[in-house]
Amino acid sequence: MKNCKKFALALSVLIIFSVSVAAGVMSVSDNLPFILASAETATDAPETATDIPETTTKPEDTTIPEEPTTPEEPTVPEEPTTTPPTTEKPEEPTTKPNEPVAPPQPVKPEIIITGDAINVPLLKTLQLSATVKGVDKQPEIKWYSSDTELATVDANGLVTPKKVGRVMISAKAKIGSETITGYYAVNVTTPRNFIKSFLETNQVLSYQYSYVDDYYYTNDKDCWQDDFGFARIYDLVAPYVLMEYDYSRVFFTYEGQDFMIQLWKGQYGLLFYGGEIGIYSKPADGKEPGIMTFYKKPAEEYWPNIEMSLYHQNIFGEYEREFTRDYDKYWWCTGFKDGHLRIQEPANELRIVGRITLPEPEMTEYFVQGLRDCGFKEAGAVENLPIDHFYVDGDDVHVSWQDISEAENTMGIKLTGAAFFFFSFFAMLLGMLLMLGMGSLGLMFLIFLI
Repeated sequence: MKNCKKFALALSVLIIFSVSVAAGVMSVSDNLPFILASAETATDAPETATDIPETTTKPEDTTIPEEPTTPEEPTVPEEPTTTPPTTEKPEEPTTKPNEPVAPPQPVKPEIIITGDAINVPLLKTLQLSATVKGVDKQPEIKWYSSDTELATVDANGLVTPKKVGRVMISAKAKIGSETITGYYAVNVTTPRNFIKSFLETNQVLSYQYSYVDDYYYTNDKDCWQDDFGFARIYDLVAPYVLMEYDYSRVFFTYEGQDFMIQLWKGQYGLLFYGGEIGIYSKPADGKEPGIMTFYKKPAEEYWPNIEMSLYHQNIFGEYEREFTRDYDKYWWCTGFKDGHLRIQEPANELRIVGRITLPEPEMTEYFVQGLRDCGFKEAGAVENLPIDHFYVDGDDVHVSWQDISEAENTMGIKLTGAAFFFFSFFAMLLGMLLMLGMGSLGLMFLIFLI
């Protein structure tokens, strides 16, 4: 019994010590004597199991006591937060040790021109100012106009419009031995009025107006002509409804579709002259297009980017730019000026200079071959592009068109019709005079003429 009590006491001491150490309440150094004493007492107990009698009594409660809340747990030192070394190769210094650092580069002087507008109506003026950046002291500024017939500029930068068109105003300054130049584009426009201002922002029968270059155009993004398509029959009938124009058609096949890119220029009725570039398509059928073969507006994915400028020959034989449709995506690029051509047929006093960019390089190749089939020749450079030539610059095809035309000469038919009209008119007039002078005999003559 005595040995049993010693064993139970030693076991309780071990349990309490283990819990205390785990909870941080007791340390090994403080309780080492107690542990040794308990161990020596426990060795006196017999090692055989027969010395420990069995008992049915409930053993002493050995429940682990709850951790005391009073003493604080010892703080564990935090691990250092330094970033572990990376395996990436460190960047090499841009300058080697003892290598002199290059001084900062000076700012290159430049001229900045500012103004209140780029569109200046006739009878108005525009004040421009120029500032040279990158200098300590502002130098003298000299002003120039690229075309004094369109606009002039005085020594103070005051622009005075003279004629409708686009002009480039430049400012120059001398910095040391170098002359620097700045540019400012000015559009000289007609004086504003109610009708033109309305057509500038609204369309009437798909037509709108541009104060820049003073011309009318078709809004091809929203026009009633979308669903009409085009066929050669329209070109054949046009002269008889006062539409005198030259035209050239370029045909090619691509991705199972027959395409037609057509160019027009000439007199449109009694009031306008102008030019057009349009693209049309239809399912490929391998047949030659006839006068009733209709082409439709193609899907938008096939629309090209187009820039079109119309030039008009003045009385001195020089071709002057009338307007420019800016480079954009069109299926039908148009422009019309109010006025009348001196010679309507052929319309050689008009010239179209354009840039056409088709969506795919292969499509461009077919279009270029179509130009060759129409009689256009390839030029060696885009500068000073000769008449009825083209030049391929990457995806851009530059075209100058003036004389090549499929339009039939209808002058003989019109002269015959005009002669018949005047003959009939004078014959009727003569018959009326005879009727008044000769009575019934004159009346019979008038009826005979009719």
